[in-house]
Amino acid sequence: MQIKTIIFIFFGMLFSMGFTQEKYSSFRAFGEIPSVVDASLYQNLNAAETQEIRFQYLDTIAQVYVKSGHADSLMHYAKLIKNEALYKASDIKDVNIIKQRALYFEGIATQKMGLLDEAIKSYIQGLEIETSKHSFQKHLKLQLAEVYLTKGEFEKARLLLEELPQAKTDNNFYLKNTIAKSRFLILKNNNDLAAKMINEALSEDFIEKHQKLKLELQLNLSEIELNQGNFERLIQSSDRIKNEALDKGFYDLYIEASLNIGFAYAMLDNFDVSEVVLSSAYINSIQWHRLELQKKVINALVKLYNAKEDYKNAYNLMTQYQSVNREIENKQNQRLVKDLELKYETLKKEREISQLQEDQLLQQAEIERQTTIKYAFLIGFLIILIPVILLLVVYYQKLQTQSLLNKQQEAMNQQEVENLLQTQELDLAKNAIAVQSKERDRIARELHDSIGGNLAGIKLKMNSLDNHQPEFRQILNQLDTTYNQVRDISHSLIPKEFETSAFIDLVTNYIHNIRDNATVSLLFNAYPKETINTIAVSLQVALFNMIKELVTNALKHAKADEVSIQMTALSEENSIELIYEDDGLGFDLNKTSKGIGLKNIEKRVADFKGTISINTAENRGTVISISLPQS
Repeated sequence: MQIKTIIFIFFGMLFSMGFTQEKYSSFRAFGEIPSVVDASLYQNLNAAETQEIRFQYLDTIAQVYVKSGHADSLMHYAKLIKNEALYKASDIKDVNIIKQRALYFEGIATQKMGLLDEAIKSYIQGLEIETSKHSFQKHLKLQLAEVYLTKGEFEKARLLLEELPQAKTDNNFYLKNTIAKSRFLILKNNNDLAAKMINEALSEDFIEKHQKLKLELQLNLSEIELNQGNFERLIQSSDRIKNEALDKGFYDLYIEASLNIGFAYAMLDNFDVSEVVLSSAYINSIQWHRLELQKKVINALVKLYNAKEDYKNAYNLMTQYQSVNREIENKQNQRLVKDLELKYETLKKEREISQLQEDQLLQQAEIERQTTIKYAFLIGFLIILIPVILLLVVYYQKLQTQSLLNKQQEAMNQQEVENLLQTQELDLAKNAIAVQSKERDRIARELHDSIGGNLAGIKLKMNSLDNHQPEFRQILNQLDTTYNQVRDISHSLIPKEFETSAFIDLVTNYIHNIRDNATVSLLFNAYPKETINTIAVSLQVALFNMIKELVTNALKHAKADEVSIQMTALSEENSIELIYEDDGLGFDLNKTSKGIGLKNIEKRVADFKGTISINTAENRGTVISISLPQS
């Protein structure tokens, strides 16, 4: 599926560029990774006479790949430095510094690949190494904070960023620190303060000596323009950044800027240009193994194709998005990362406690000295003053606590009311489904007992009579009566709404009714509508009930902010494909038993000889893919 998708997008891009070659020829999809390292560095590396000189050249080459954004190449040299530092550099002075820099490069490489948990592991291992120089630890902390920002763990990122000084003694670190802190402010919708911080850094005299950091700051300004809806300005600024990044070999920034341009054109309804830009960015992100950028570009392309009502390509890209997610998850070792995080936090707390104890001892000695000198003058005053202060503090704390409790209680009451209303609506929907099921059982019994009995009696009479006997007319009348009963009961098996309304309209109305009474964002797309509306009524009823079960589970258990349902009729496979996705709590299939809702869905899928796939994990949302044959 991945190869087919890449080929489709690549040729689609070439087709589009054929009509827009003159105007949009600056967008490039590289067939191979451009070379960015001078050949002389490789020659000097191979000719190095000592291990220390070899490490210097390895470090220099790794820094070049950090600037260009070549994640695979950077990972190769990070592993090379790390392995040689561990097994070949025992006689080198300050070998721990080399190990620390190797972990720094390894963390940046995995971060650019989208393997965020692996990046956290590398940075924390680097912070645990004791070296004679402690100045490099701030770079590791800054990168760790950027990973937490990418993962959306803002509290962890904030604590790390507050530890880092905003001093200009180290120009390179000052600019990197500004990039991370302004990004944090943008994600927190504090655009004005972020813009002020970025413009202050861009006005510094030394900014021209740090071209990549300058472009990264300008990309953050573009992010502010995107948030404010200034799409024309966003295209202009991002196009300038893209050209400068390409000219200087900063290929990761080239993709980021192209992504901004493609999104802006899509928001301006210029879909053809947007498709060219995003397709070239997608091919480059695949070529350079930038999984995190692949996810961003795929999301943008899905939104673009949905806006163009090209739901088939949107569905194919959603499948590719799931494949990228699985690739990231398979490469990460979360358990080890959590252990390392805990170990790092524990070590940091122990250091803080030790430092606090030393400070307390010094303070205690000073207090005892001052008390000895001033004891006669202050003892009476302290005896009176201390109880008064304590009473005021206790009273103030009591007022603060009571106020906080009142606010929390009010919020809890409001939440309980909303949850109760939502639960009642879900119960009513389930009861309606149960009543429908009982009615179908009743009809089945009527068919078996009433109609079956009549037909059996008719058969016996037909065997004992010939066509010329007077009872033959009576038998014909009885046959007519039986036929009418079968027809009436058969009609009653089909819900009336499926006779009077199109299937897509029924689902759309259901989604709108749920969306009006819930806080979750519900999205539903179907393509092609004409084909889906003409499938068998029994299959429509089954799909409608599955969608109800999925939405009910999302509202009741998943605690999701966004739920997406996409239905596609594939003519070549003669099947109906249903993809459900939410960003809720998820669950562990190996630890959590399936509820009644999921079991009902699996039974309906089995009844129609279809297939179902459930992809979920704790705190990572849920994706359910269902395929049903149309015949």
